[in-house]
Amino acid sequence: MRLRVAMCHMIYHKTLRLSNSAIGKTTTGQIVNLLSNDVKRFDSVTMRLHILWIGPLMAIAVIILLWMEIGISSLAGMALLIIFMLLQIFSGKLFLSLRIKTAAFTDTRLRTMKEVITGIRTIKMYAWEKSFAELITGLRRKEISKVLRSSYLDGMNLIFFDIASKVILFVTFTTYVLLGNMITVKQVFLAITLYQVVRFTGILLFPMAIESVAETVASVRRIKVW
Repeated sequence: MRLRVAMCHMIYHKTLRLSNSAIGKTTTGQIVNLLSNDVKRFDSVTMRLHILWIGPLMAIAVIILLWMEIGISSLAGMALLIIFMLLQIFSGKLFLSLRIKTAAFTDTRLRTMKEVITGIRTIKMYAWEKSFAELITGLRRKEISKVLRSSYLDGMNLIFFDIASKVILFVTFTTYVLLGNMITVKQVFLAITLYQVVRFTGILLFPMAIESVAETVASVRRIKVW
């Protein structure tokens, strides 16, 4: 919260010191977007940042416990878990790229809207409403396309969260049986419990932390440019 308040103070301080030429290049929507959306990212990232090291550490602890119980067969499931986590890291980088592009399209759309509202009399006088409406609609579609791709990534992360533990359990015990071992109830319940723990931290919270970091990095870049 202190970090968010400090960033708001910096933005207000910079806004009050803008020169006339800089004011002409700045839109009210851009400032509002910085104060309402970008600084809000600092609240979420501070709550989730520790997941970035807790997730891998918990995965290592689960590997050790499963190794003690079912031996080398645990490596098959944990290899699959690591693959899932690497996919989450890749999706986080892609999410960062989409977030930066979305912010750029949002700024362009807000700047265009300000220009249209400022010159609305001229636009009405020359009957340019349709042309400017098509321009703004095109900008909005580009913005929405990036938001839609980000939503697809969120959906994929939720799918991974739902299927990860089931697939990992199947691979683990299939490997265990193929190595000539007999499954016991104790082993099944222990594996389910451990995989559920690492599933919640590594498959759900870990990508959320990556997304929060990606959004915060994009917001910091926007604030630095400002």
